[in-house]
Amino acid sequence: MTAVGSVIGARRRQLGLLAGLVLALTALLSVSVSDAATVRAKGLDVSNWNGAINWTKVAHAGYRFTFGKATEGTGYVDKTYTTNRNGSESAGLVFGGYHFARPAGKSIAAATASAIRQANHFLAVAGPQPGELPPVLDLEVTGDLSKPRLLVWTLAWLDQIYASTGVEPFVYTSPLFWKGRLGDSTAAAAAGTRLWIAHWTANTRPTVPAQNWNGKGWKFWQWTDCVTVPGLKHCADGDRMNGTNPGAVAIEPYPAGVPLLSTPPTVVGAPQAGQVLAAVPGTWEGGKPLTFTYQWRTCDAAGANCAPLTGATAESYHPLSTDVGHSLKVVVTATSAAGTATSVTAPTATVSPAGTSPGARPTNLEPPAIVGQDQDGQVLTSSVGTWTGSPQKFTYRWRRCNASGASCLAIPHATGPRRTLTPDDIGSTLSLVVTATGKGGSASATTGTTDVVVSASLPPVSIGTQTVRRGIAGNLQTDDGRATVTWQPGAVPVGRTVSLTTFSGALTVPGTEVSLSVPGLSSRGFSWPLDLVYAQPQPSRTVLGYSTDGRVFHSVPPLEPPQLPPGTAVGWFADPNNLVNVLTRTPFQVALFKRGAFGDPTYTSPNGPALATQTKFQALPHPADHSLLLLTRLAVHSQARISGSVTGPHRASVLVLGKGSRFGSRLKAGSFHLVQSYRRKPGSMQVRLRLNARNLRPGSYSLRLLALDPWGRRSRLTLRFRYRG
Repeated sequence: MTAVGSVIGARRRQLGLLAGLVLALTALLSVSVSDAATVRAKGLDVSNWNGAINWTKVAHAGYRFTFGKATEGTGYVDKTYTTNRNGSESAGLVFGGYHFARPAGKSIAAATASAIRQANHFLAVAGPQPGELPPVLDLEVTGDLSKPRLLVWTLAWLDQIYASTGVEPFVYTSPLFWKGRLGDSTAAAAAGTRLWIAHWTANTRPTVPAQNWNGKGWKFWQWTDCVTVPGLKHCADGDRMNGTNPGAVAIEPYPAGVPLLSTPPTVVGAPQAGQVLAAVPGTWEGGKPLTFTYQWRTCDAAGANCAPLTGATAESYHPLSTDVGHSLKVVVTATSAAGTATSVTAPTATVSPAGTSPGARPTNLEPPAIVGQDQDGQVLTSSVGTWTGSPQKFTYRWRRCNASGASCLAIPHATGPRRTLTPDDIGSTLSLVVTATGKGGSASATTGTTDVVVSASLPPVSIGTQTVRRGIAGNLQTDDGRATVTWQPGAVPVGRTVSLTTFSGALTVPGTEVSLSVPGLSSRGFSWPLDLVYAQPQPSRTVLGYSTDGRVFHSVPPLEPPQLPPGTAVGWFADPNNLVNVLTRTPFQVALFKRGAFGDPTYTSPNGPALATQTKFQALPHPADHSLLLLTRLAVHSQARISGSVTGPHRASVLVLGKGSRFGSRLKAGSFHLVQSYRRKPGSMQVRLRLNARNLRPGSYSLRLLALDPWGRRSRLTLRFRYRG
């Protein structure tokens, strides 16, 4: 597999590399091979170029997975695909198929139709099965598409795979290709697509585009184009997995049942005679995998009185002159092993005539319209409306407005024809400005505003764990019902597993300890806050604390109003039922603590229980009673248990006389090797310790102080003095 835009050469168009380059790469990669072999599963990717392969030898060499080329464009089938699939799986490798992309399309609709045809071709040949690796889009050439159109093509291919299988596919690309040809877009990563990065380097990790793939990093890495593998006649592409078990990312068993519509199908493109339109099948729950069939229908301008168009049963359609003045719809039929279901698109704008002067400035005849469910997690799409002037390009700017549709502001980075609604959109309406550009100039048209965006409905509560699904809210409860956490679509990455469990602590109020965790979540935490709610009101004289490291607890600040401000990780408020709601942008442990008791997180210092003197330390002889007084005042920055001891020459312990001594409070009568004080609050404490001077020899002495906070953090302070006798 080649990677356009990087130092990777076009080996598949040649029979080999220059010997010098091979030797250089081999030397360059030797350290990387050693590093990866100890921590990452290794694999390879193959095609007909590799010829016959002895997969038993490959497996015996420690290879765990392989990707095999299945298809290219809309008609090519790799003749070795089935052989490589059967041979590698029989040898115990985890196998997955990939499609070599041939992007095409002179418009957004044509690009969408091209991508859907190629995705369907791949699915028909590859037939991805449970236990195999997810489908891969091998993206190395642009087909002369512009950056926006290539991104549309890419997303359409990925969406078609997901709509058909319910499986989040992978993209194979190089860092330079993605940055240079797709504008370093994060759209694919944000939608849940995972990354197989092609970066040939001697480094121990690859360069990852799209802001570290939207914070999710890489899953597979093609680290070289020439690694010697037993069982292959010549060197092959070498791959690594970011992990040790390729089966962990394999396709889960497909669900059974009839298809259930989730997001309605749509029509992409400007309805004009002679210009291609594309039908996007939408997304479906229920049984998988799915196949889709299409029936285009011609309707009146209002979208009523429809009739089927003879022979128009493909995913694309070129309106004819007889369609001018009519709107169009598409009936999409989804078929699973258990049955079929149908859905109909919204009507297009009326089809405009062909032959508009290419030099005319575009004029909007019918404004664009937003289609989709106004609910967090759902995808809104837009038609571009009906225009004259032969527009050649459309650009998009989504805006967020208030509930009445006024005070609209542009949404940063929302410049595509689709928008996945996020928690930021809840309570607002949205509109879209579409700008059409032709040879005669540009003109813009604005859609009407959507209805007010609402929260996604909570699904039935899960106990203990819940896997995040696209467009579905979260509703998770501890096994004993003490707390529930909910979230909106987009807050947690798709595919992650959220856990809500209980724990016990020595300092916490029993029955209030809750742990929220998401393995594999990036250090940036949640994209939007999660809401954890206790089932019972907060008892009096208790304090809410949280910990992100499982060790040190800090107090949870109250929220007024009940919203988590930007930059704040955690906060709480009481709802109308007087139940504690904790909003968090990070996984954590949370619990209640007794107010004022040891462990009250109100008095937790971020830097631990630091000790410092507030007054000069003095060692003063007291001849009247033959004693030596040690005097100072200590500053304590958190709750702490403080202990002190005096040592002399050769670290010999010196007794402290209780009578007349203070260590925060008065000491009892007697003699002590160790004195202690318990400080419930930060502040200062007086130190006045009496030593029996009769027992002291001249020399160097030390007052050794130790502070220990409730979380086990320590601070030491040593004060030295000399006794001259």
